[in-house]
Amino acid sequence: MGKDLDMKVNVLPVLTYNFLHVNDSTIRVDDPETVGIKGKRPDTLPEGVLLNESISFEKAGEIFRINKDKISGNNSEMAGPNGDNSKRDSDQAVRTGMGCDIDNLMISLNVPTDVYTVKEGVKVKTPIVLKYDLDDGERILSSQVICAEKNSEITVIMTYDSDKSSHGFCGISTRLFAMEGARINLIKVQTLGDRFVHFDDIGGLGLVNSSIDLVTLELGGCRVYSSAYIYLSGKETTLSSNMGYLVRGDHFLDINYVADQRGRKTNAAMNFKGVLMDKAEKTFRGTLDFKAGSSGSVGDEQEDALLLGEDVVNRTMPVILCQEEDVEGRHGATIGQLSDELLFYMQTRGFDEQEAKRIMIKARLESVARMIPDPAVMQKTQYYIQNII
Repeated sequence: MGKDLDMKVNVLPVLTYNFLHVNDSTIRVDDPETVGIKGKRPDTLPEGVLLNESISFEKAGEIFRINKDKISGNNSEMAGPNGDNSKRDSDQAVRTGMGCDIDNLMISLNVPTDVYTVKEGVKVKTPIVLKYDLDDGERILSSQVICAEKNSEITVIMTYDSDKSSHGFCGISTRLFAMEGARINLIKVQTLGDRFVHFDDIGGLGLVNSSIDLVTLELGGCRVYSSAYIYLSGKETTLSSNMGYLVRGDHFLDINYVADQRGRKTNAAMNFKGVLMDKAEKTFRGTLDFKAGSSGSVGDEQEDALLLGEDVVNRTMPVILCQEEDVEGRHGATIGQLSDELLFYMQTRGFDEQEAKRIMIKARLESVARMIPDPAVMQKTQYYIQNII
C-alpha cells in the first residue's frame, strides 16, 4: 500500500451526469500503515448474546457468503452496483454503502472484527453500548458484525466522541445479518471534534419477515462519510432508517443509502433531516432499488434539509430503480431556508431571528435523538445539540 491512500466510495448505484458531482466521492487516508486498530466491547453482555472477538475481516464475512443462495433474484448481484464498480464490489461478502475500497482497507491493515450473535428466539431488552471516546490526534479503524438468529432481537448503540477541537481519523465498518423473523436495531451517534475525518460504512442482509432499524446522528467532524446498503431479501422484510445531521463552518458530509428490495412485500422507509450552515457542503444519495421478484413492495425516502447560509452547497440525488411492475415507490425532498412568514410569526411570539433558527435546528435534530433507546445516551446527545447550536 502506498504512503497515502485515495479511495472511491459512496458510488451511486446507477451513474448520472458527471457535471452533477454526485456519482461518487473520494476519501483520503494519510499514512494508512500508522492507523491504529481499536476494538470496543461492553463490560458485560446480555444473556443470550455471544461475542466472538478479533476474527479476521474476511473470515467474519463468511456468514454472508454462505447465505448468498438465500438472496432472491440474481445471486450474482449480491454485491456490486450497476455502475463501473460492479466487478470490484462483487468481491464483498455483503455490499456496503461505501463499497469495496473500505473492505480492501480493512483487509490490508488486518483489522479484526468482533462478531455479536444473539441466539435463536432470544429478545434482548438491554442495548449493547459501544463507546468510542477518542483522544486528540487518534487515528483508528474498527469492525463489527451483528448477527440476529431466527426470531431474535438485538439493539446495538455506537457512539463516537472527542473534544470539540480535536483532530484525528475514525473509520468504522458494521455489517448486519437478520435471519428469518429477527430484528436488529442499530443506533449510531457521532459527535467528533471539528477536525476529525470519519466514515461509517454499513452493509446489511435481512431474510424472511425480518427487520433492520437504523438511527444515525452525524453532528461533528470536518469530513464525514455516512452510508448503508441493506438487502431486503426475504418476503415481508422491512427497513426503517432515520438520520439527523448538522454540517457547519466549511465542513463536508457525504451520504449514500440504498434499500435493495428483492423479496415480495418488502417495505423500506428512509428519512433524513438536517441543517447546513455557514459554508458547509453536503451530498445526499438515497436509492430505492426494486429488483425483479419484489412485487407488492413499498419504498419511501424523504429528505428535509434546512439551509442557513448563502454559501452552503447542497446536492440531493433521490433515485428509484425498478425492475418490477407491482411496486410503490415514493421520494421527495424539502430543501430551503426559513421563510419570511415563519420568521415573522416567530418574531410576533417574542423570538428574534437567531433564536428562531436555533429552535428550528433543535427541533429537527432532537426528533431523531428521541429515537435513541438508551436514556443516558439520549440525554447526552440532547445536551450536545442544545449546546452546539
